[in-house]
Amino acid sequence: MKSRATASALCSATPRQSLKSGHATRPFVSICPPTRRISVEDVNDFRRGRGDLIFSLFMMGLALFFAVFFFTQTGWDDRKLPDNMAGYWMDQVGLTVPEGRLARLGRILKQGWVAPLLCLCILVPAAMWNLRGAFRAYSWRKRFRQPTDVGHEMMQWLRALEYVGWFVVYTALVPVLGYLVATLLLGTALPWRLGYRGARWFGICLSVSFAIVLVFRSGLQIRTPVNIWLYDQLPQGMETFMQVWF
Repeated sequence: MKSRATASALCSATPRQSLKSGHATRPFVSICPPTRRISVEDVNDFRRGRGDLIFSLFMMGLALFFAVFFFTQTGWDDRKLPDNMAGYWMDQVGLTVPEGRLARLGRILKQGWVAPLLCLCILVPAAMWNLRGAFRAYSWRKRFRQPTDVGHEMMQWLRALEYVGWFVVYTALVPVLGYLVATLLLGTALPWRLGYRGARWFGICLSVSFAIVLVFRSGLQIRTPVNIWLYDQLPQGMETFMQVWF
């Protein structure tokens, strides 16, 4: 009888304590399994996930896309090079004595096709090497019957596109509502989406957003669209003030 009374007393004490505190505290539960949580030691630890092959194929396609359009979009047809490249390089390194005035190497390097060519010389081999490693990892998984489903990993990549949409909407709102209102909306709505809710966080986000406007628009005078729909609805003096400072 005594043990039963003690157990009932303990059971009845728990809800009373939660009622006194005003709200029931919920323990934190991580959605990441203990084996997949990121630590400081694992930051530089490279591992190929299930979706690595798809990502490598995408990067290889992007590199080939740039390579195909290189000759038509970079000014390759209008390039200006010496007629005798072998003799030109021998003159540059001092192996021969040039006849007349020698064209400087900087004039060649400043042409528009040089930088894209150098990038392609790095991007295409790197994409091919990365695709080779991704295919070997995928083949290893298939051989030893490891999981190869990429649905969850691809969904995580697609979920990140949501925040691209946030900034697309933000840039579309600036010509309509102005830099001040659009920044205040983004600075409060985006933290709310991330879980920073409540009156305290709303005040912090609103203050930080307004400070950003004061620094970049009022202080540094960054350029914004001239014709803003919301400012056009204001009286003349107020419209000019908002266009100049906000």
